[in-house]
Amino acid sequence: MQTELIAMPPSFEELLSMWKDFGFTKNLYDTHPISGNARGERLLVGRDKELKGLKNRITGFKTVTTIEGPNGVGKTSFVMVGGFQLENQSKGMGKSSILLLPEPFQLTLEDSALDFKRKVYAAIASHFIENEKTLRSQLDLQFGLSPLEAWLENPIFLNGSASAAGFSLGGGKAANESSGFDLHGFFALVDRLLKSAFDDEGGILCVVDNLEILNTSQVARQRLEELRDDLFAKHGIKWVVCGARGIVRSVASSQRLQGRLQEPIEITPLSADAIQDLVQTRVREFRLRDDAIPPVGPRSFNHAFHVLNENLRDTLKFCGDFSLWLSDSNQANHDEEILDELFEIWLADQSEAYMAAVNVPPRAWKLFDDICEQGGSISPSDHEEFGFNSSQNMRGQVQKLEQADLVVSELSDTDHRRKTVSVVAKGWLLRHHRSGYVKREE
Repeated sequence: MQTELIAMPPSFEELLSMWKDFGFTKNLYDTHPISGNARGERLLVGRDKELKGLKNRITGFKTVTTIEGPNGVGKTSFVMVGGFQLENQSKGMGKSSILLLPEPFQLTLEDSALDFKRKVYAAIASHFIENEKTLRSQLDLQFGLSPLEAWLENPIFLNGSASAAGFSLGGGKAANESSGFDLHGFFALVDRLLKSAFDDEGGILCVVDNLEILNTSQVARQRLEELRDDLFAKHGIKWVVCGARGIVRSVASSQRLQGRLQEPIEITPLSADAIQDLVQTRVREFRLRDDAIPPVGPRSFNHAFHVLNENLRDTLKFCGDFSLWLSDSNQANHDEEILDELFEIWLADQSEAYMAAVNVPPRAWKLFDDICEQGGSISPSDHEEFGFNSSQNMRGQVQKLEQADLVVSELSDTDHRRKTVSVVAKGWLLRHHRSGYVKREE
């Protein structure tokens, strides 16, 4: 009888063979934010001035540090590396130490202020429990963590209930009905932990990321105002809030939040020199051999960066796609000059494929080109500048561009009419096609 051979799944090492074929240990063009660790510190380039400003604000003030910049510019990576540097630099300072909470938070429309506080306090408690030995020594921590661990293991707590915790301060289980103990008991425990761990200068650094997902500055302002006198005023917690599209500056100007939120640090796109450093740094960090050539080198990366309107995340994504195409086409072994030529051809092919798939009338194309000429973002209130007698007339053409996934619109806080119209990555690639592949200044 013939024995049937069972195919074994590929090992993780085999799955990485694509990057090994290029001579690297992993994806050079990962779009995820850089982590707040030693590797992340090595990979972050071109942000020395901004890092100094970030650390000055976190250590020199008790107000909330804020960061603003375009989508995909690298705000999260910047903040996490800055927090890691502060953690390293404050070691040996005892209760004045700064700790970095390694995962950022996001405020969502579904989360109440209580939900968000539960998430933050659970993350803080988990961080102390996971790093207890180190932190107990570093902070001279005289506080038992077993009650917090018991809370975190409670299924009712994990499911988000604020009414049934079921644990006493000593950590033993008790029925919620008999103890009268609720979620606020957990909050009180974490507050006591923070007071035991830090003096007025120290604290654990928490990051609120992507504030713009709340859609309007009115909603963002309401959410932050709900946290103003509670989480943002807690002993032992330091805050950084990040957002795009002007939302942080709008929120920071709120009457109730003035004096509690700092004016934002503006994060702008990387310079051409920094882009070259970015590629070379990743090559040094991940190469398996000295002669390894990156699929997208500094010249091609810089070209894509400018075609895509200096959006770092979009550039990394397209460079990863090109690397995959090279691998699928068995074209991994080329010198840098040929790879640059192939990348330019591939990028043009991508734009032609996008162009063939869209159906946009001439008047909408004219508006699209005008938006690009204005830097990629406009307000419908400027309709006369674009040849329309009303914002309503312009809106019809904007909708055609939205249907083709060339632009995205933001809504006004008050009447939900379009407030800004911005070109997205696909749009910038088609702009490259419509301009006859003429290179912008790099």
